[in-house]
Amino acid sequence: MKPLPPLLTIPLLALFAATSAFAGLADHTLDIYWVDVEGGGATLIVTPTGESILIDSGNPFERDPGRIHKVATEAAGLKKIDHRLIGWSWMLWDWNWFRQRTSESVVARVLGRANAGDIVVMHDGDESAPLADQRYTVEATARLIPALRAKGFAFGTICN
Repeated sequence: MKPLPPLLTIPLLALFAATSAFAGLADHTLDIYWVDVEGGGATLIVTPTGESILIDSGNPFERDPGRIHKVATEAAGLKKIDHRLIGWSWMLWDWNWFRQRTSESVVARVLGRANAGDIVVMHDGDESAPLADQRYTVEATARLIPALRAKGFAFGTICN
């Protein structure tokens, strides 16, 4: 593949920057941005009216929020993200990379990391292995709820 001649490259970059400066609201289109974050991808949607929603936000450390902020402000031209679809908290899930899942390992992971406002993910099924034994999750949940309550945690619904 031949590179573009420099005289053509600069006008094309300028055109791209001008047309994507304020996506969604400026051109009245539905714009979808995918941002590489740890564990997958965050999706930023900007509606034709300029309303925005972020689905998944990666891990809370510097890299992922910085990437999302750059796309939201520089590519989408947003000053703020209107809505955020919640996701689980970092390292608070019931599996441990390629290791056997046990209720003991899940309880230890969650109790050692849970903080106020965290969301814990517990899987009671697996579409890739629908007949797999998931009792460890039920057992871990039965142990975690009283243990977290004893530490002062409360449980409730996120929204109606």
